[in-house]
Parts: sequence; structure tokens; C-alpha cells
Amino acid sequence: MHARTIAVVALLTALVAGGWWWMRIGRSANSGHGTPLGRVAAGVDPRALNVLLITLDTTRADRLGAYGFTGVETPNLDRIAANGVLFTQAMSAAPLTQPAHASIFTGRVPPEHGVRDNGGFILDPAQVTLAEVLRQHGYKTGGFVGAYVLDSRWGLDQGFETYVDDFDLSAYKSISLGGIERRGADVADAALKWIDSAASGKFFAWVHFYDAHAPYDPPEPYKSRYGARRYAGEIAYVDAQVGRLLAALAERRVLDRTLVVVMGDHGESLGEHGEQAHGFFLYQSVLRVPLLIDAPYSAIPHGRRVTSVARSIDIMPTVLDLLGLQTPDSVEGQTLIPLMTGASPDLGLEAYAESLYPLHHFGWSDLRVLRTGRYKFIAAPRPELYDLQTDPDEAHNLYEQRRSLGDQMAARLRGLEKGFTSEKRAAEPVDLDPEARSRLAALGYVGSFVNTPAPTDASRASLPDPKDKIDVFNRINEASDLSRHDGGSDRAIAILTDVVRTDPEVVSAWFMLGNEYVRAGQFERALEQFRRALALKPDDDLSVINMANTYRQMGREAEARAGYERLLQLDPHNPQARIQLAEMDADAGRYDAAEAHVREALKVDANLAGARNILGVIKYKRGDKAGGRAEVVAALQQKADLRRAHYNLALMDEEEGNLAGAIAEYRRETELHPDSYKAYFNLGRLYGQVGDRPRQLEAYQHAIEQNPYFAEGHLFLAKLYLDMDEHLDEAIALARKGLELAPRSEYAPLAHYIAADVYNRTGRPAEAAREAARGRALEAAIKSRG
Repeated sequence: MHARTIAVVALLTALVAGGWWWMRIGRSANSGHGTPLGRVAAGVDPRALNVLLITLDTTRADRLGAYGFTGVETPNLDRIAANGVLFTQAMSAAPLTQPAHASIFTGRVPPEHGVRDNGGFILDPAQVTLAEVLRQHGYKTGGFVGAYVLDSRWGLDQGFETYVDDFDLSAYKSISLGGIERRGADVADAALKWIDSAASGKFFAWVHFYDAHAPYDPPEPYKSRYGARRYAGEIAYVDAQVGRLLAALAERRVLDRTLVVVMGDHGESLGEHGEQAHGFFLYQSVLRVPLLIDAPYSAIPHGRRVTSVARSIDIMPTVLDLLGLQTPDSVEGQTLIPLMTGASPDLGLEAYAESLYPLHHFGWSDLRVLRTGRYKFIAAPRPELYDLQTDPDEAHNLYEQRRSLGDQMAARLRGLEKGFTSEKRAAEPVDLDPEARSRLAALGYVGSFVNTPAPTDASRASLPDPKDKIDVFNRINEASDLSRHDGGSDRAIAILTDVVRTDPEVVSAWFMLGNEYVRAGQFERALEQFRRALALKPDDDLSVINMANTYRQMGREAEARAGYERLLQLDPHNPQARIQLAEMDADAGRYDAAEAHVREALKVDANLAGARNILGVIKYKRGDKAGGRAEVVAALQQKADLRRAHYNLALMDEEEGNLAGAIAEYRRETELHPDSYKAYFNLGRLYGQVGDRPRQLEAYQHAIEQNPYFAEGHLFLAKLYLDMDEHLDEAIALARKGLELAPRSEYAPLAHYIAADVYNRTGRPAEAAREAARGRALEAAIKSRG
């Protein structure tokens, strides 16, 4: 009898009490490769089986209970293994999420499907995916992903009628963005809602859990239960979400006719071989992944363990074979059914894997792997050969000892690669807008794509071996983690400064250092770092736009505009540059120019909430006050944390005399975006108008804390101290700082008048007269300039 234990005990008890249990063995079936599969539940057509594919991001095989690990509780995954087949030597094709999943869904290795890295590669529509095949055979298809790296923009939504990613792309802010991944519970919720609507027919559901990816931060009770073992805590949390899926399928009485496949996309190094995370090296810590398949056929023994090599590219042909469907000719993988039934102990599968991350992001050598049986060869400037049977931790490189075997495997790898080349699969990244790459950086995928030609054996020999650069890589990742999760720090600056001193050719380190100085309020220092990055890579769009953003924050509008226009020269269709220019034009009252930029941005992305926000301002300023406000409100409905939306609503309320409404909107803007210094400043003005000096003072102080280069903020805070007759020495210092920052501002004379007033109050009339004269002279000069 085929039986599966339901994850939720209460549900199990209820089902048994209700008299419903697993159906009797019924109809028999054979795979397309002639391997008998035996029988399935009575009344179930093998061609109508559902498919639930669960991918576990960043999950090592040896961190699950079913694989013998005792430091984690994974009862639901363990039950799938106990009721199905567990593969002990399943291999990923890449240690990065996007190419690894592309291999799962196409049954092809990265050089053939063309997705060679996270970001910069989009799955070609010509590739045939598992979802496309199943949809063609009448399956409802739904995909539910937990991280932006699998957003539909990268092409993995091919074949899915429903694809729930929802990673908003409406506004560019900086390299460190939040909210671009979601908890497993949210992913499971979306999947379960869809399954409710799809369970009446046959369906294919793909559910991707990203939680085990760094930073490890499991929710309670897993955080407390696992303490410092947070990676294990994340895996235990994901297991609970898997249990929710299985329990829901059982409750809907479809689990007995659902094929369940669970696979890790790649693992995690956890410090082995010096690598803290993944993406860089190709050791088993990142390539050996869990693979569990529970198929409701009597010929597949419960609890079977397959010890021979299986690959991620074998998932697609295996699923199709289990469903009795034809596998497309493009698929390179093979069905695993003979291994699952025991008809064959070993299919002799060769496993290929690659990491182009060191090459694409840092200009160091790429790495490739060929595994044949117990032996694994890593092609690197200094080659590596391991016997995984006697040395599963890859502690002893046998290449020099077994040079003949190593060279044979190297020759075989070159032969495979020649075949890949003959397919003409592009190895060069596509152009990406800065926001897309910044969002990847916020997930920890640091580094800009560098201008590196397709590698050859000769060119690889001259490139640094990643083994020699792991310390640099880890330090960059450490700084990235500090930046993403601690808001930047002196420690991050110190780390990156040391990196560029050690290896001054790493573009990303200069760029990240620039961002850290921005966070520290040291804008001039930030500009220096961006210039260093651009000296190495003049077309680095992230450096261009963040440099322009820095100029804009400093109030240097002309230089900011030049930066955004430079970005448009690099990428004429870049919507982020258009939005920034549109905001600047709208702020200056150039509404026709602003609208032109917005329209161009909308041609690229019709769903830009930021564009709608600016259109609202333009409508309002042209007299359509109701229509303008409606546009901004609609933009907020589209993106609840849209930058400048509440700010614009506040300006509208101010113009209409609704000071209470304006104060509320400015406060909401600062709650959502604490660095919005202009919102703080305007909030201070309004508090002054309603006579709330304590809050006025606090708001002005926040304004210059968020932007130390905000000249008017310094001047108005100085004036407030003067009005309060407090901190007069500080008032003079603030006034002089404001004058220094913007000596030609229309408010600059105020600095001299403030100083004159302070000197008068403190009994220094000569100095007061001198400052007053300077103020009048500066005021006259400004007026004469028009």
C-alpha cells in the first residue's frame, strides 16, 4: 500500500476517524523507457497525476535528518524520504540560484540553456521548460518564489499561467534595498491559495523556499530553539512549511495522486575550504544537494536510497517519464526511474557544474567540474582531483598523484565544452538596469559584471585562481553583510579600504566603499570612490547612478543631471535615470520636460509607480488638482512605500491650507524613508507655523543629520536657535556651515544676519555691524545676478 504520513497530527487523526485513508492499489503503469512502475491508487490515471516540485534554496544534503544529520528537526522532509526515494549523490549544475533552477527546469547544463550567473542572464524563450511541457498537456501551472533572483524578469516564468513573485521594481534607491525576499510562510500561503483553485484538475505547482539563504534569521520559535545554529533553524522552519503543503494536499484529498519532488538548488559552504556562503567554489558543500522523490507507484520501494550519481538536469525527464509524457529532444538529462525502482544500480551519469561568478564579477578565473562515479575533477588554474568515496570532504587534492586520471578527466571536460560551444550558447551577460543589479546585491550577490571575454584554456592560465582570492571575496561579502544588515559601519569602511589596498583592481570594492561613505554622510569621500570605480570600468552603471544620486543629495543639481544623462548614454532606455530627471524637472517647474522623461520611462516599464507619482505632480501643478492627487494615491496603492509619494501629498495639502494633513503626510514619508531630509525640513517649517517649537527643533535636527550638506537646513536651525535665544554659539556655527555649503544660495545672507544678531545680543556691536554689512552686500549681489 502506498501511504504517506500527514505532517499535522490533528489532521491525520481527523482523516482516520472520518473513515478516509489512502486508496487501494489500482491501475498499473510503465515509464516511457520501459521500466515497469507497477500500480497507482485505484481510480487514478497516471497521466492525471499532479506534480509538486519544491526547491530548497541554499540547502546542503548533509543538513537534513534523512541524510543522517542530528542537529536539525526535519520531520516532513524525512517522511517524504521514508515514503519515497532519497538520492545520496545528487549534484547541482551551479552554486547559484538562477542557473541552478534553469537547469532543473530545462534539463540542460548552464552552457546549453545560457543562464550562467545570477542576473545579467535571461532564459531564452526558445528553451523548453518543464512548466511549458506540462501546460501543453493540460496542466494548470503555478510558480511561487521566495526571492528576487527568481523574478519573472529572468525568464523562469516560462510555461506558468500563475507566477507569484511580486518583487516591486518601481523605484531605484541605492545598492542596499530591503523587501526583496519573502518568508517561507508567505510563499506557502500563495501556493496554497492557488492550489485551492487548481486542485479540481491536474496541476503542476513549483514552490521555492529561500529562507536558508544568508543572512540566517529564522522566525520564532526556531530562532530561540536553535540559538547560534541559525542555518539549521532556517531549514527546520522550511520543513514546517513543507509540512503545511503536504497537509493541505491531504486535506483536499489529492496527495495520493500527487508526485512530490524536493530538491536543493545548491548548498552552502559554511566555512569549508574558506568559503563562508556559496557561488564561488565548486566543492561538494555547494554541489551535493538533497533530492527526494515520492511517486505513488507500487514498483518504487518506500525508503529506497540511491547511492549513484544523479543530477539536477535529470529532474525534468524523470517527472515527464513518471507521468508517461514524452521528453523533449533538447533535454540532456536522463530519467532516474531505473534507479528509483532498483532496475539499475548505476546509470553511469557524468555530472557537469560551473561557477562563472569569479570571472564575471571580479575578473578571476572561472571554475568547472566533471564528476564521473567516485572521482571529481575541478578545472582551475591549479587543477584539483578528488576521490569522493575515500575523501568526501575534498581535503586531499590528488591531481599531482593521479596526473594521468586528472588529465583524462580534463580532456573529457574539454570535449564536453567543445560540444557546448558548437551549440553557440551565449556566455556573455545581457545589459541590466542598475536597479535590477542593486536588488541582487541586496541579496548578497556582490560585484558588478566586468568586461571579460569568453575564457579559453590559455586565458584562464593567466587569470588569478579563485583559491588565491577567497580571502578577498570573503571580506567583500563581510562588508556587504554589514552594509545590508547593520546599515553600514566604520567596520565596513575599514574592511573595504583594506580590500582596495590589497587588490585595487576590484571594481565592486571601490563602488561599495563609495556607498558606505554615503551612509556615513561623507559625500565627498563617496564621490572619490565612485570615481575610482569608474576609472576601472567607465560603463559601470551602478557607480554612475549612485554618483549622480550623491551629487543630488548634496544639492549639486547640475552634476547630478550630468550623471543621469551619462547613464542614458550608456543605456538610452534606462527608466531609473528618466525618473530621476523627471523629478528634478518637476521640482524646477519644467513640467513638459518632466512629462517627456516619464513617458519614456513608461515605454520601458508600464508599471512604474514612481512614474505615476510624478505624473500626479504634473497634473496638480497644471491645475487638475483632483486628478493629480488621484494619480499619487493610485501610485501608493500600487506601491505602499513609494518614495516621495507621501511627500507630494503633503505639498498638495500645504498648497490647499490643510496643515494638519500635510504634517501627517510628511511624518508618514519620514517613517517610510528616514533619510528623507526634505520631508523633515518641511515638517519643521509646519511645526513652526502651528507653534510647536520642540517638534520644529527635532525635525530640523533630523534634516541635517540625514543630509550634512543641506545648507538651508543648517541656516534654518540656526535661525530657530536665535528665535529661542538658546545655543547662540551653535547658531553661529550652523550659520557659517550653511554659508560654506551654499555661498550663492538665496538664503546665504541669512548666515550673516544671524551672526549679527548674536553679536548684538552678546555685546559685540562692531562685529555685529560688520556681519550685517556683509549680509546686505551678499544680498545685493544675489539680487543683481537675478
